[in-house]
Amino acid sequence: MDDTNLLFIGAILSVALGGMALRLVRANKKLDWNEAIAAHILCLMFITKGIQNAATAYFNQALEASESHWQFWVSISMSMDYIFTGSALAIALLYPVPLLRTIKQVKVGLSLVGGFTLFCLGLDVVGLNLTALGLPGLLYYAVAIIWGSVYVKFRLIDPEKRNDSTRNVALVSGLFMTLILGHVWMWWPGLILQSNYFYFFDLGGGALTSSLWDFMWLSGYAIGIGAGLTMLGIEIYLALSGDVNKLLYVLLPYFVLGLIGYSIYSRGDDAGFIIDADSSEIIDLWSVFTTSLHFTVIRPIIAMYILLKFGLFDINEETKPMAKLMSIILIVVATSALLELLQSILPINQMISAALLGIIIALGLGWEEKSFHRLVTDPADMRIGLDKKWFPELNIPRKYISRIDVACMIYCIIAVLVAFLIWKMDIIIELSTTRMGGAE
Repeated sequence: MDDTNLLFIGAILSVALGGMALRLVRANKKLDWNEAIAAHILCLMFITKGIQNAATAYFNQALEASESHWQFWVSISMSMDYIFTGSALAIALLYPVPLLRTIKQVKVGLSLVGGFTLFCLGLDVVGLNLTALGLPGLLYYAVAIIWGSVYVKFRLIDPEKRNDSTRNVALVSGLFMTLILGHVWMWWPGLILQSNYFYFFDLGGGALTSSLWDFMWLSGYAIGIGAGLTMLGIEIYLALSGDVNKLLYVLLPYFVLGLIGYSIYSRGDDAGFIIDADSSEIIDLWSVFTTSLHFTVIRPIIAMYILLKFGLFDINEETKPMAKLMSIILIVVATSALLELLQSILPINQMISAALLGIIIALGLGWEEKSFHRLVTDPADMRIGLDKKWFPELNIPRKYISRIDVACMIYCIIAVLVAFLIWKMDIIIELSTTRMGGAE
């Protein structure tokens, strides 16, 4: 299985889970205002992320076939990535602890995030994308600073004030940071040891991006790695003191994989983020099993866990079947993808592979029954025992929150029109020619 097929699997997984999760979130009338907004945005973020994964896969296929409509797909991919960035920024401002504490602040904050998303889309139209105007790396700075500060505040709170709620606030913040920064953490040795594969990482490709753009993007990676190492150090210190948090078991694999990946990526000059003909086979394989798998499978798993564990779904007799269906889809699709990946590198007979798939899915469904029951019957609380000042009470009607869904749909329609315009006017080709010609 190559990277393109994994992107298609990630697209199906993200859109399916995001759509069903959105329906469950809309049905939950018990959520506080910040939880309702954040849950809506999280679901929409994964629906649009699924669209981006599919668009990127179609872009890869069109580029290999030298078809001109690759510009349409790359434009769709970039516009959906703007939604992902804006969604993460909005969630960070609202959840788990709201930084926007009045209705006016909520209006201004979300308007700025929405305006920035539209601004980035406008840069695509005028050919100023992939420039410093788009503030590359902003997402990583914001995530590291906002969720990182919340994590440190509640994880290192005075021992006499430390309780399950403070641990849960820290856990949610850490999980969201993992969701956004997990793939970056696997490159931490490259930053520390000053390796070429990190410092000469070129996402835009040659002269298409300026040195300033590359610096801003990499600086975002650097601050993200710094935040991750800080969290890992705190978790290890507290674990040795007898205060173990589940987050340690989430963080540790990323940094261990980073050590293994260092010996692999050091063979080349890139971090395997972009797989091309010049990449060695071992780098391609490692990238698919780490970076691509995080993008397409691990992210939906983290989002699903947050939605279930922290009460963003109201699980009752009416909604329980759909919630269980989401869990089953996640297990079946993720298991199938992993087995296909293994089959692509190991000489496993198809009949054996099919039998293994059936056994693993059966075991997974049995595990799902127990885990699902534990998640929905013992949701984690983040407010009991905490000062009420952390959670201001605002009266925001749900009908206004539901308008976020409509706004996202309108944005997607506009993005398709913009992508069609860019394709027909060959804006990206002309931009590439101009920038690369100027660099010669």
